[in-house]
Amino acid sequence: MAVRIFDLTETQPSRLTVLEAAPLRRRDLRRTKRRYAALGIVALLAPFVAALFVLGATH
Repeated sequence: MAVRIFDLTETQPSRLTVLEAAPLRRRDLRRTKRRYAALGIVALLAPFVAALFVLGATH
């Protein structure tokens, strides 16, 4: 169950605003971790692939 913090200074309950968003679900966290892991791998492999193309073109 997510707990949210509301601004209670307003007297009308319809005008309550969320001060802190609910935490991400586990599925969303896993998806985010996988996305950043894939981006990291691509960022590390890109220079090596580019070097192979350059070596192949000059050979």
